Amino acid sequence: MATFGWISPAAEARGASHRQDLRASSASLFAVNIDPSNEAAWQQTPPTRLADEGFRGVRFVSRQWIQPRIDELKQAGLRVLAVVTDESGGYVPWNADYLQIGNEPDLPGTYLSPSEYADLWVLYRNTYPQFAGRFVMAGLASGGQNAVNYAAAVFAAIGGRAPLPDIVAIHPYAKTSAQAAGDFDLMWNAVGRPVVATEWHNEDDTWNFQCMLAGRSSVWNSVFSYTDAMVPGFGLRDGAGNPTPFYYSLLSAPESCR
Repeated sequence: MATFGWISPAAEARGASHRQDLRASSASLFAVNIDPSNEAAWQQTPPTRLADEGFRGVRFVSRQWIQPRIDELKQAGLRVLAVVTDESGGYVPWNADYLQIGNEPDLPGTYLSPSEYADLWVLYRNTYPQFAGRFVMAGLASGGQNAVNYAAAVFAAIGGRAPLPDIVAIHPYAKTSAQAAGDFDLMWNAVGRPVVATEWHNEDDTWNFQCMLAGRSSVWNSVFSYTDAMVPGFGLRDGAGNPTPFYYSLLSAPESCR
């Protein structure tokens, strides 16, 4: 069983944002995964560079000590999706735009049973009501009907103890554009609320994949990842900070898809 730390909400609870009607939006926010806690990765990720390249949001694992870097990202005009995992020690950034609870709980290495995940959801959802309308369920990576079945079991286990997720995240790795589109449609039909890709990587069909996400990954989609200094072999930049072919493929996608 995975364990998660927890910190009670700060009394200041400043910056409580107004609720957003996410269901009314069909525009996907073009974003990227970064790691502000990795010094080498952060040096390649100046917030103004990300904004200049056209990214409008960033996703990362929340940690208390990186709050000044979160502030820098916000000052550059970037939206922030903070993921609360066991590495976070329960820290929730007061100025996050979206809050994702857990990550890939449907995979063996990070597995939580649906009832365990539901307990975690209830804890955070009820403790931080200021994020109402902006709570993201995990990042389901098992794909297809497996992910749908997991989400359905979580929803049932939450029951009336807390509001259900506003957004459900999936990670359509190792999928063609058509296969990933099928996963989005399957999940949407099951949960009836926005479905987003908080992690994806596709170097074989980048344009089509990104354009598919622009239409289906409503609200948000974040490519994995910005630099190989974060995770080798997945970066838009290599370990030395040089753009990779994936970088050029993604950032040259039609503007209507970004």
